[in-house]
Amino acid sequence: MVLPFILIFIIVTTYASPNLPSSPPPPTLDDLWNNTAHFKPYESFALNQPGFQHINAGTKIVVVNRTWYLFGRRDSPPTTNCSQGIISINVRKSIDSGKTWSTMKTIIQPDQIISCMYADGSAYFDLETMTWHYLVQELDVGNKGGWMLSHFTFNATQDPTSGIQMWRPNPNNPVIQGGALFNQICNGTEKHCQVGMVDEGTPQIVEKLNGDFIVTFHGYDYVRKKAARGIARTIDFIHWNVNGSVLPNDVIFSHEDCKHWNVPWDGVNGCIGSGEASIVRTKTGYLYEVIEATDLKLTCDTNWNEQWWPLGIVRSRSYAASPSWDQMEVVRTPFVGGPNGNEPHVGCSIQYNDLFVDDLGTTYFSFWDVSFYPKSKSTPFQTWHLYSLVWGSGRLPMAWPGPSQVAPPV
Repeated sequence: MVLPFILIFIIVTTYASPNLPSSPPPPTLDDLWNNTAHFKPYESFALNQPGFQHINAGTKIVVVNRTWYLFGRRDSPPTTNCSQGIISINVRKSIDSGKTWSTMKTIIQPDQIISCMYADGSAYFDLETMTWHYLVQELDVGNKGGWMLSHFTFNATQDPTSGIQMWRPNPNNPVIQGGALFNQICNGTEKHCQVGMVDEGTPQIVEKLNGDFIVTFHGYDYVRKKAARGIARTIDFIHWNVNGSVLPNDVIFSHEDCKHWNVPWDGVNGCIGSGEASIVRTKTGYLYEVIEATDLKLTCDTNWNEQWWPLGIVRSRSYAASPSWDQMEVVRTPFVGGPNGNEPHVGCSIQYNDLFVDDLGTTYFSFWDVSFYPKSKSTPFQTWHLYSLVWGSGRLPMAWPGPSQVAPPV
């Protein structure tokens, strides 16, 4: 009679243990903000290392059904029609959460008759219509019209990394002429930009709300030397609105948002505003934005001790107008880089940040480091760094991860 009792005991203890400790859920950006989570190095890939060729900057990741799709750009040398060079867009995928990547597939290619560059863009997978969207900066032959925005789509029933099919251009391309959105956003009183801001670029399709795609983009005022992050909504990437619904009818980031960061900004210009950005919404409703800021211009200076180019992080429960997004305490700014983040005081040494969340709820963050010294290098050294958000307090600013920079001789 002992053996059956033992069997019954085993069965009961095997199936009657619902209170065993379980793993905590992944931390979110709310936990990062409260300093109970931090970004830990996950993977790094050097530019054009084997298996990671031609991914030169502009990188954005979209996760669909546990597959990571990495979109980026390929820079090619100048041609007769395109004296500044050619830039095309490619995609590759990872089925092991970013550890290894497939070969690239070109999806958007300039024709060198009208277009020369399709540079920095944003991909979005619309589950409702099973359609991929890509919104991208465009520069035409002869630089006609400055930077504009064009739109492309792809049928999501196919794998975007397979086959030879290019993504379908919107027949209304370019869907945004340079300055068209900022002329509306900046027109009026009490705005945080002025009419004259142009070059809508580095777009992000953030989310789809009530049938509208919410899109942010940077702009630059060449006369006043100011930069800002604008926002608009569209139902079809042809018709655009800069007000109504969830929009503030203003920019969401300007020079007002970065002037108090713990960075010794240029004494004349201060912080001039923002460039590229990445926004993620948490389940608590907060919008978190990681964004570039600089104190001279939105181009990559290569003079030593001349320009700061760190990343900051702000949050808001709505797409609020500048400068009403919440800021971290000054001692924890900027988010990445700056003097306390060991960033070299030169160029644009932190580029193309990206926040994203995978199917399991883990938050990831990536960016490129770019070094300019020694100048004897034929091209700047670049490495793409990928971080995962883990539990435990961390230190901000996050350190610039690039190699030591050597000041040029006097």
